[in-house]
Amino acid sequence: MIQRIFIPFIICLLMISCTAGKKALERGDYYNATLLAANRLRSNPNSEKALQAVKEGYPMAINYFQGKIDNALTANNPFKYSEVVGYYESMNKLSDEVSRCPAALKVLPKVNFYANELGHAKTAAAEEQYNAGLNNEKINTRLSWKDATMNYRQAAIFSPGYKDIDQRIEIAKQNATLKVIVEQIQVTRKYQLTSDFFLNQVIESLVRNRPNEFVAYYSPESAEKAGIKKPDQLLRMNFDEFVVGQVYDKESTSELSRDSVEVGTVTLPDGKKMKAYNTVKAKLTIYRRELISNGVLDVSIIDLAKNNVISQRKFPGQFVWFVEWGSYKGDERALNKDQLAICNSKPRQAPGPQDLFVEFTKPIFNQLGPFLRSFYQKY
Repeated sequence: MIQRIFIPFIICLLMISCTAGKKALERGDYYNATLLAANRLRSNPNSEKALQAVKEGYPMAINYFQGKIDNALTANNPFKYSEVVGYYESMNKLSDEVSRCPAALKVLPKVNFYANELGHAKTAAAEEQYNAGLNNEKINTRLSWKDATMNYRQAAIFSPGYKDIDQRIEIAKQNATLKVIVEQIQVTRKYQLTSDFFLNQVIESLVRNRPNEFVAYYSPESAEKAGIKKPDQLLRMNFDEFVVGQVYDKESTSELSRDSVEVGTVTLPDGKKMKAYNTVKAKLTIYRRELISNGVLDVSIIDLAKNNVISQRKFPGQFVWFVEWGSYKGDERALNKDQLAICNSKPRQAPGPQDLFVEFTKPIFNQLGPFLRSFYQKY
């Protein structure tokens, strides 16, 4: 049964492939027409339409790319050889696909490869990218160094080890990188360790999920060790205000009742006994202690060359820890399961100030991370 379904499916795919190849040839897409036809011939070597498409499409595709190469070489384009490389690679790919199709080889008098031409074009493309990098170095701005990095990387792709390309890439990357000093957050000594933990999380998040490879983050100490004498920006973070573990005690009392609760048995006149039901009541008192911790982090990004603030945002955070316990008077059957559990529980010990500090800074961190990644993406 599966075979009966599978065979028509394959036939359908082959028909679609053949039709697609014919349409590609008709609209002048000789490259894809030839690829589709060669693929069709591998499964059906006797397809007349596919044979005709290969016979017509391959030489047309080669002539088309050759024309594009001639036009590129005569044009005043500083990256003309980079363009030519792409054309030769397409020609070689097409020839490779056709050469691996025996049926296609029968109708093509000759299949050409352009290894030498591609090699010369890559060397020339590496040279033009290298020269473009040198020109960008002369402009000597961070953005021009960024462009130079891209030029040198492209040159290395065309010709690995070309001249002093590896050294050029390293120097250009260093000059293109925006160097950001992240200041320590100033808090009282009691919270300094926890504040440093928060700061390290921010830096690690930026490094791990780096929004831009051309931005580097340093503490003042690490910048000094790295020999960074002229950083570009300063990331300054301070808490405008924060409160840790402010205590609020609450007490609530409610009257509870539940109907149709079995309260015993009654004896009927005939001496028989039956269950008795009634309404039970209780007075419930619930005590709640809250420790509220909150604060606002002020974040400023300062351009050190111009000595002005280029971005400033405030991020609030809050954490409420609580514990509940209770007592009741009356019939416990008037309480539900949760209320009874509260009455049976005892007040647990509250977290320490350091833990509360960490908790209220978590929502701040969740806001700060996306903001910084978005801000530095543009660099």
